[in-house]
Amino acid sequence: MDVIDRAQEDLARGDTIGARDRLVGALRRNPASPSILELLAYTYLVLGDRAAAGAAWFLTDKSDDDPTASAAFAALARKYRSPLALAEALPIHAPSDWYPVRARIRLERLGAAVEANGQRWVPPRDVVYFDEDGLNSDDFYDSTVDTGDAEYDGDRTGSSYRSVRQRAIAAAIVIAIAATSASVVLALIFG
Repeated sequence: MDVIDRAQEDLARGDTIGARDRLVGALRRNPASPSILELLAYTYLVLGDRAAAGAAWFLTDKSDDDPTASAAFAALARKYRSPLALAEALPIHAPSDWYPVRARIRLERLGAAVEANGQRWVPPRDVVYFDEDGLNSDDFYDSTVDTGDAEYDGDRTGSSYRSVRQRAIAAAIVIAIAATSASVVLALIFG
C-alpha cells in the first residue's frame, strides 16, 4: 500500500490531520509528485485552508481557470500579499524544472513579480552548478578592482589587472575543497 492509499484511508476515517502529515512527509521524499500534491491540496480544502490548497496546486498542472483551484489561488494571494511572501509559502522541495509546465510558468510569473518589486527570489531547490571545468579564479573576479593609482572600471582587459588577492582566495577555496574531499576519503578508508 503506497502513501496515497494510506492518506485516502486516513481521509475516509476522518483523520484529515493524519492524512495531511502523511502527505507532507511523503512530499519531502517524492518532492514533485503530482498525485501527492493534488491529494494534499484536496486535504487542505477539507481542513478549510484554501490558501494552503492553492500553494499545493501552484506546483501542479492544475489549470488556472479551474473554479476550485482559482478560488484557492485567490485565497493564497490574499493571505500572502507580497509576491516574495507568496513564493516563500510554496512547498517547493525540488528544482523548478521537475514540476509540470503550468507550474513552471506560474513560478516564472511569480519570479518576475518578485523582481518587479525590487526583490530577489530563487526557488529554494534550484541549484547552480559549476561549469564542467570546475572552479576558475575568474569566477571570483570583481570588475571594479582598485589598482592603486585609480579605480579600474572594467574597460581594460588582461590578466595584469586581475587582483592577486582574488586569485589567492580562489586558490585557497580550491585547496580547501580538495583537502576536505581527501579527509573524507581517508576517514572512510581508515575510519
